[in-house]
Parts: sequence; C-alpha cells; structure tokens
Amino acid sequence: MKKMLFLFLPIFLFQLLSAQGFELSFWNNIRNSSYTVDNELHIRCETLELPGLETEIFYTTQEGWELQEMQQLSGFTYEAIIPALLGETQYCRFRTETDTLVGMMPAFMPDDIFPPGISELSLVADDPIGDVLVEDAPHLDITREYFGYSDSRFYSAISNNDGDFPTDSGGFFPDEFYFYTTTIFNPENVLIDSVVYCLIYADIPMVIDPGLYRITGTEISLESFEWIGDIETVIIDSTLIMACDIETLTNDEYFGEWPNLSNTLGLEFLTCQLTLPSEFLFADFSILSFQNIEQYIIEPFTNILPGISNLGYLNANGYIFYCTYSDENGHFPIITELEVNGNTYAFSPDSFDFSSPVEFYTGIVLEDWDEATFRFSDNGYEFVEEILYIIDSENIQCSIINFQLYNYPNPFNPTTTISFNVTQTSSFVTLNVCNTKGQRVKTLISDQLSSGQHSVIWDGSDENNQPVSSGIYFYQLNINGKLKVMKKMILMK
Repeated sequence: MKKMLFLFLPIFLFQLLSAQGFELSFWNNIRNSSYTVDNELHIRCETLELPGLETEIFYTTQEGWELQEMQQLSGFTYEAIIPALLGETQYCRFRTETDTLVGMMPAFMPDDIFPPGISELSLVADDPIGDVLVEDAPHLDITREYFGYSDSRFYSAISNNDGDFPTDSGGFFPDEFYFYTTTIFNPENVLIDSVVYCLIYADIPMVIDPGLYRITGTEISLESFEWIGDIETVIIDSTLIMACDIETLTNDEYFGEWPNLSNTLGLEFLTCQLTLPSEFLFADFSILSFQNIEQYIIEPFTNILPGISNLGYLNANGYIFYCTYSDENGHFPIITELEVNGNTYAFSPDSFDFSSPVEFYTGIVLEDWDEATFRFSDNGYEFVEEILYIIDSENIQCSIINFQLYNYPNPFNPTTTISFNVTQTSSFVTLNVCNTKGQRVKTLISDQLSSGQHSVIWDGSDENNQPVSSGIYFYQLNINGKLKVMKKMILMK
C-alpha cells in the first residue's frame, strides 16, 4: 500500500457523531450535595446513552487520585458517592468509555515536570495484544495509552508489546523505519481543513526527527509531514513518554480556535511502518478519545440549609404538586419527598443547575387529601419542611384521557416534534405549551384541521420567540374547545 489513509478514521468518526446530533459534552450538569453525616459527597451528572457505556469518576484524597464507577440512577443521570476532603479543595474528573469511543477529563499536572510519572497521567485505554497489522513487529503493537496536561504542555505515553521502541530495522542501511505517534486534532475544526497534528517519535536521517508535525489531507506520505515544533521524549519502564508545548500546537494557523467551544481535543495513538522507498503500512491504532481539558472543583464550604417556597398544585384528574428549591451553596437535594395521606412520593427537578432556584414537581393519583408535606435535604440528615393545605377554589381542572399524542425526542434539545391525530372530519384544534405552574408558554396550533395525523415542531421558545429555560413543560391538546390530553416533556440544555 503506497499511501495510508490513517487520517480518515478520526475524521469519519467525527462526521458520524455529528450526523447523529452528538455534542462534545459527555457530562452535563455536574453537581454535588452537601457533606453527609458520614463526611461523604454525592456527585451526579447526566451523560450519554450509548451501548456498553461505563462512566467512572476520579477524585482526590490525601493519598492521591482514587477511582470509583458511577451508578445509573435513572435515564441519563449517574451518581457516585465519594469521601469528602474536608477543609481542602477537592478535584474530580470523569471518564466515559464505550466499545468504540472514550470521553475523559485528563489529569492536570501542576508541577509541569518532564518526565512525569506514569501514575500522574490518565489512562486513556488498554489496547488488545496481538492486533498489530504488521507481521513480526511486537514493538508496533500498542497495549496501553496515557494522556495529561499542565499549564504549558500536553503529555502522552504509549506502552507496546515489546518494551522497546526501535526506530528502524537495524543495519548500516535499514530499509524499514517505525513511527510511534500521538495524533491530536481540534474536533471543531478538523472537518474544515482536514488537518491533524502528531507528536512523532521516529528517526529517518535528514528526513524525520522526533517532533510535532502538521499533517494535511487524508493520505499519509513523507511529503504530508510538516514540522512545527520540538517535543520532549523519554523511554521509562518500557513506556514512551512525549510532551509538546501547548502554544506551539494551538497557535498554528490551521489548528482553529483554542480553547474551542467544548474545550475538547480529539486524540488517537498510532504506529506505522515505512518501507523504503515510500510504502507506509498502518500497524496499530488506539480507540478514539475526546479529551475535555477541565476539572470539576469542589471548594471547602460551610453548609447553609436550602429553602423551599411557592408551594402549589394542579388538579388534573390526579394532582401535580410543585415547589421552588433554593440553595445558597448550589447543592442539589439528596432527599426530595412529598408526604400525602401517609404515603411518600419523590419529586423531579425541571433543571439541574442549582446555582439558581429550581422548580420541583411530582404527579400522583389522589381521590381526596387535606394537607401535603414537602420535605427536602441536601445532606441526608437535616431537613426543611413546608405544609400545603388544599384550597378547592384554586384548583385548575382538566381531564387527562388516553389519546394519541406524543413528542419525540423527549428529553430534547433544542427542538422536539409533537404529533397527534384528529378523528373528526373537521375540528378546531388548539395545542398549547404550559409550564409546571399551569401558565401558558406558547400556542403552537390554533386552527381548523382535517382528520388524520398532524405534527408541529416546538423550538423551546415562548410567544415572543425568546428561548425558555431548561425544565419540565406540559403540552395540552384541545379539540373543539375541550381538553383531550395533557402530556409532559423535558427541555434539557
């Protein structure tokens, strides 16, 4: 094979993910509770829903980094309970892995010393042994990869199946040369210029030295390599460690904006063999990863108990109870309870940003009740409670029946399609979007419609075409002046 399309893989995968609406945000709405009675913290986030997904959290202790797998609570929400580092700043980073993709926050190294210890770097992935595409070349068989960063440098490391990293086949005039490569690309710019950057450990006299190279196009040849800066390299304990200056990479005219919108780099580890005069063979490659260059930081705090206000309910052939939760520390509640007639029900939030007040709601079927107790706690052992009493004159009456009305996707961002059917030959149809307080947000349809299937797109805006906040909304279908059905949807930004 005269030229190797080794740039094709990251570009193809990024196109595929973009076509599926993928966003480079693996962990949305990262949040923490207050300190529990056991001096622990609950950490939650919403993450991707992909086959075989595993999400884990790394957190600092007095001994260093510790690892714990996150558990799925429901839907997109995952949680881990970690020991709190009382009185000290605590750092957390996340890693999500599937069979074909890794998303992670790599380790930050404040000391910025080369070479770093392998334990200071983040493991990207283990690579299968024996999957090298070149015969009798265990040195080109990648077995493990690492990544990390400091204020001024990106660090990478590669382990192989040989423990040695020869750069050629030996002899006075070698006919084979070997490349050990960390490929970096800006995922928000790679499709524009088809440019990637490589930290390359190789040595072809007067042609290629170890360095940081720009490679343009989708094919590889010696002519496609353009040196843009030096790198540092060292082999320690059968692992090749490399580092480049961040500014040399990100200041290159083809790299694109940095930090980019997602503060994320694309990363792939590669090995190649060049057989003279010009035959490149692609030997091994790692799983594609996206490196989110940030951390989740928990500063020491003195807990202030949360407050609940604006208690209310809707009577909708059953009851929807709601309230407003506020927490000066920005902590989410571990416990959210509604107690009615001796039974307890959980609330759901309309947003996961607890730096500002959040609406909570729950829907239950009740024949009668006199009072409802709202109970919240951000640490699991101190509670705030409020009691709501029924007032029949303030009920909002509506009837919910089984009817063909649905929206997709749900949850959604930024748009969702609401579909319904009309059974009569001609009907006057009104489709409204309301908030959890029963207030109308927007009228999507108000017209005479023929029988059959109909649909309309809601873009998350109000009557003035201004975007509304994340949260829970209800859509109500009225036919000939009568409410036929009301259903729930979640806007998640």
